Amino acid sequence: MANEKQLNSRILDKETYEKVKSLRAIDDALFRLLACRKDVCQEILRNLLDDDNLEVIGVTPQEEMISLFRGVILDALCKLSDGQYCNIEMQKNDKENDIKRVRFHASLVTANKTPKGSDFSNIPNVKVLYITTYDALSNGQTITHVSRCQRAQDNYLPINDGEDIIFANTEIDDDTKHSRLLKLFLKSESFYDEMFPALSEAMKFYKDTERGQDAVSEVTKEWYNEGYAAAIKEQEKIIEKEKKRADAAEQEIEKLREELARLKKQEL
Repeated sequence: MANEKQLNSRILDKETYEKVKSLRAIDDALFRLLACRKDVCQEILRNLLDDDNLEVIGVTPQEEMISLFRGVILDALCKLSDGQYCNIEMQKNDKENDIKRVRFHASLVTANKTPKGSDFSNIPNVKVLYITTYDALSNGQTITHVSRCQRAQDNYLPINDGEDIIFANTEIDDDTKHSRLLKLFLKSESFYDEMFPALSEAMKFYKDTERGQDAVSEVTKEWYNEGYAAAIKEQEKIIEKEKKRADAAEQEIEKLREELARLKKQEL
């Protein structure tokens, strides 16, 4: 196992080392690496969706999907053996309308993965597994399936439209295998859990081996550089906006000066 000094020397700076050391599976920089492993995604989906026969045949981490006006980068898009797609999303602190965020993700995957000219009967089934560090639905449940229903008199009957939304969180502990797995996403150290060998092996690789640590450090630097670049870009937008406001104010002042000069001439 590489010691702290060895890892720190390869990462070059202490700040990046501290970030790498504290990373958990639920953090974007580490999850983008974990999601590269089909067996990890399959293990997560089989356990949280209670489907031991579910088979992941392909995973695309960080897939960008664009709609006409807005795009998103999906944490992990899995293709299943039955033709379904499942988007695994990790969400930590941003509580900006989780329900509509998930709805948007599901619609984007549906639109992007439907071949042009397809009949509606051939639209692929889509799942979104939305994992948060907080109880996004505020219902006190670890796992909640959300599906469309029809209202028939005073009853709500489910409609099988091929879309399945699953909210999962690390906050509520219901003493099940679901909570046991979700709690592992919060660990910053390597671990071994016999119920979840694929995730355990992957965490050991990225936390305890030199090759794994190098990969995490590179992704971390890239991730935070992207974040820094985005912050700079946002700051530039703010500066530009303020500059336009200042220019507009200056033009208004100039108009007032001209009007004042005109009035003075009239008095003379």
